[in-house]
Amino acid sequence: MRVSSLSIFLLAIHIYQGQIFNKPAGSLPPRLVLAGAVKVISHLAPQLQAEFHGECPRFLSPLVSTAQSAHAKASDEPAAKYQGADATIEIAFEEPPTSSPESLLQVLPDASDYKKSPESHASRAKARKKAFDKSYAKKKKEPTFDTTTEYTFEFYQHLLDFSSETLSVDMGRPVGKHGLAKMLNGQPIKFMAAQQKVEDDGKKKKKTKKSAFDEMDWLWSFDIWHESLFKIASDAK
Repeated sequence: MRVSSLSIFLLAIHIYQGQIFNKPAGSLPPRLVLAGAVKVISHLAPQLQAEFHGECPRFLSPLVSTAQSAHAKASDEPAAKYQGADATIEIAFEEPPTSSPESLLQVLPDASDYKKSPESHASRAKARKKAFDKSYAKKKKEPTFDTTTEYTFEFYQHLLDFSSETLSVDMGRPVGKHGLAKMLNGQPIKFMAAQQKVEDDGKKKKKTKKSAFDEMDWLWSFDIWHESLFKIASDAK
């Protein structure tokens, strides 16, 4: 999945992406498999928040340090005139060199150790993730997203398999491929980003009994359905 976003002026450390649900999960795999999945995801996103049980399961991680690729470009037009994505959405998307003004590393004042412009796409993405993970861990007040820049993020859509009779995720070794329909309990997966609300002391707000969605101010959220999910949702009515 790829998304470009304008008109935001928010602290980067408070913006999360992932999955959040408003009812319990269905049939979950054994705890050993779940632990393996969390280990794999945590390797990609060290700041992962994962809760598979309870009334509102979720796994959320910081947007900038989790995205497969990230890109910042000065906006050519005021946000009010922005017409949305165009044909460039189909162009191959790679992490810019760390020395490029289009690299998100350029907005981190203390990321000089990561700005040595590694040659490969993977190493450039790794440098950006490590730098922002450090920023998240220290709860820094900068950088912020702003309205003069267009940000583009690409995620790990290649892990999802929509081609079979049931939606599945392929986590590679040792976890392997697992169907998601029964686990999701008739709920769609989400393509989302949100600001996690915090208290005045900087701590995240406690979950309410009403809904974990109360913790979030949404930037975007799209429900992604599969035929196998819809059947379970229909049977539950």
